[in-house]
Amino acid sequence: MLDRDALLRAIAANHRIWFRRAAGARVERIDGIELVVNGREGAIPFPTRPTRTAVAGVVERATELRLRTVSCWSLTEDKPLGTLLIARGFEWGWQPWWMALELEQLAAEKPRHRVLHRRRGSLHVFAVLHDGRAIGGVAVNPWRRIAGIYDMGVRPEHRRRGVGRSLTLAACGMARDAGCTHAVLNATPEGELLYRSVGFRRLGEGRTWWRHPGERITPRQRTLVEAIGFGDLHALEALRPTRLELERSIGGAGPPLVITALTDQPTVAEWILARRPDLTSRGLGDVGYTLLHAAAEWDAPEVAAVALAHGADTTIRDGTHKGTPLGWAEHFGRERIAAMLR
Repeated sequence: MLDRDALLRAIAANHRIWFRRAAGARVERIDGIELVVNGREGAIPFPTRPTRTAVAGVVERATELRLRTVSCWSLTEDKPLGTLLIARGFEWGWQPWWMALELEQLAAEKPRHRVLHRRRGSLHVFAVLHDGRAIGGVAVNPWRRIAGIYDMGVRPEHRRRGVGRSLTLAACGMARDAGCTHAVLNATPEGELLYRSVGFRRLGEGRTWWRHPGERITPRQRTLVEAIGFGDLHALEALRPTRLELERSIGGAGPPLVITALTDQPTVAEWILARRPDLTSRGLGDVGYTLLHAAAEWDAPEVAAVALAHGADTTIRDGTHKGTPLGWAEHFGRERIAAMLR
């Protein structure tokens, strides 16, 4: 049985192979960081020593290749890496919930639905049909006795009828019979309950970042984002950001106060609010939420404490979902922040 760290390393290795096995994919290495290119899409899977120079180099190469979308993946929440990426036009993305199943423990349960199985090169593809039409599917990537499960999907009108469970059982059964010892995947919060019921256990949370077509970051904005994300008050003092720069969104990262929540930098939030106290309860960014909303979304209780110390309005609602900061904290399961707001 593999321990947690070994399983996480296996997850990273399986994902790298998954990206490489896509039709037409090729791999470039820039300063020790791998860039997988597939047409106009790129992926930076699990960089191990992401220095500023290396991240700058791989992002510059992606720009040279005119890639429309580039993703970067990490096994854990990595705020220094995230800072370097959002300073170069990435958005802070969703969290993969890493899960694993020891296949010897797979339940002896027959899938409720008939599952079709076919090979696609080294990959295995499974589907459930209804009236001759695919209503659900999943892919399995076996690599060094670890089966990576990808692209699980069920059409909305056929959910909660056992289709996803049938696909998971069939995929894991095939992997076990093929000699794999474990199955691994990244789950959404909605999918976690299904996988737990089959026997998967949660290993931890990763992070993704995404760069899409649109506004690019200027050198000055890059310097500002890095100063915020690394908590470098001396650099901020030297940069002397204007009033407008302290409230304007920077690329896909949002305004500076949102970046303090993303990167968990309460001292920078204090520095900004000392100069712009009017931003304490003002709507920030496209969503129109406040610093307290941002702290709740990105689990930054110390930043929330700074906002409260500056008299932040705890009853104000965001401009999109009309939720209070407490509602956001409860929605995201941020118990420490919710307790502060109650």
